[in-house]
Amino acid sequence: METLSFDLLQFLYHLALAILVGGSLVLGTAVAPALFASSRSRADAGALFGSILGRFDGLAVFSVIVLVITSVLKAVGFEVTGAPDARLALRWAALTALAVSTLYSSAWANPVARQIRAATTGFDELPQSSPARVEFARLHQRSRRAMSVAVVTGLVALFLS
Repeated sequence: METLSFDLLQFLYHLALAILVGGSLVLGTAVAPALFASSRSRADAGALFGSILGRFDGLAVFSVIVLVITSVLKAVGFEVTGAPDARLALRWAALTALAVSTLYSSAWANPVARQIRAATTGFDELPQSSPARVEFARLHQRSRRAMSVAVVTGLVALFLS
């Protein structure tokens, strides 16, 4: 039974990492560029990608929760029998950075940016210097950086798993 429990934890842990890392890579390197290249307008592409990202954000937050739970259960039940080794500590640091950056992007910056866009009438026709557009751009840029951090630290965690 101990093997089945560990195997289930490992599966859920790796599934959550795959969703976070793979999903972010696919969105950033395939979906967004394809949408913005093929849409009739930047506004249409932005609205469509915002909708796609909204669906991913919920899955990303859920995956962080699964990752935290499985990591704690693995540590308590299987991995830590004495002082944690350097590899395990480094993996935990990478997982912490992954969780924080994902939560910043998916639970705060992206929803706030979508809310700004939805609440601002004629958002796409506003000048780039308008307060709503400036705040949206700031959140968008920070979210992109956070997702990049999540991908890199997720790959580190995956390598160390």
